[in-house]
Amino acid sequence: MRAGFGLAMNMAGVGLCVLGSSFYPGDKAQASGIPFASNRPQSFQFSSDFTEPYNSVGQEFEYNDDRKRFDDHGNKVDGSNTDTFVGLTSLLHYWKMDGLPNTGFIASITLPEIAVRGNGTRVSGFGDPLVGGLVWYNPTPLRTLGMQAYVQLPTGADSVSSDTYALWPSLFYNEWLGKVNIDLLVGAIIRGKGPHDTDPGDTGHANLRLGYNIVDRPTYQVTPFISADYQKTFSSDDRDNNTIAFSESNETALGAGVLFQLKPGVQKVFAQKMWDQVSIHYSKGVEGRNTTVTDGLFVQLWHYW
Repeated sequence: MRAGFGLAMNMAGVGLCVLGSSFYPGDKAQASGIPFASNRPQSFQFSSDFTEPYNSVGQEFEYNDDRKRFDDHGNKVDGSNTDTFVGLTSLLHYWKMDGLPNTGFIASITLPEIAVRGNGTRVSGFGDPLVGGLVWYNPTPLRTLGMQAYVQLPTGADSVSSDTYALWPSLFYNEWLGKVNIDLLVGAIIRGKGPHDTDPGDTGHANLRLGYNIVDRPTYQVTPFISADYQKTFSSDDRDNNTIAFSESNETALGAGVLFQLKPGVQKVFAQKMWDQVSIHYSKGVEGRNTTVTDGLFVQLWHYW
């Protein structure tokens, strides 16, 4: 498998979604954030070629400029004039089961750290954690298929919690075609009852990454990539089953970034099980309706032991 057995599952891009509606003048309900928007190439590249269980820890940093939003007609207009900062800390455990060849499992927990600043708004705190895992299968050494599911627990700080239980199921595919890596995720957020007996709309999403392994050295690798993300959130209902105005939304965002990987042993600070990874990625909303425009920078750090 190319690019250093990049066994990196990530909960990238969940921060803006677990935050819930964005803040902006007018008090119109609007969703913000595309699930898994900061994914990178090899996000779902896994190998079953290991013998002992191992672990990984990931830290992600997200920033979004919330100064523009898509209105109900798809026009870009003034938004909340705030800045959203999100950190995502993830801990993962990898293992296999006897009798299931070419198959592996991951259990994980992700804790968001959220802050919104500007235009008279100043809120921060730990967001709603996500707990779950995934299963993958390798039909060939260069191809990965699988599914994942996470439960969002509304236990975050009052100022940033969604106050809603939610299930995050999705299917993923990753494959190397020469030097090109294809990474695809298709999924949904299925929400339970919201605060004050509201019925929040569910969300569907798709996330595509195309990376090219431009530098493939024995000790490090560099993979530039492009991204395409889409989300569709259905309308929400109030306690009287009336549709909440402007609660139905969608957005398409395009972006680009680069993934760096370091072979085990290159850095001497921490013991490495697999290639450590660092990625940086910018994404911009190009089309949408009733949502804050994605205008974000995403950074990920992953370490395996």
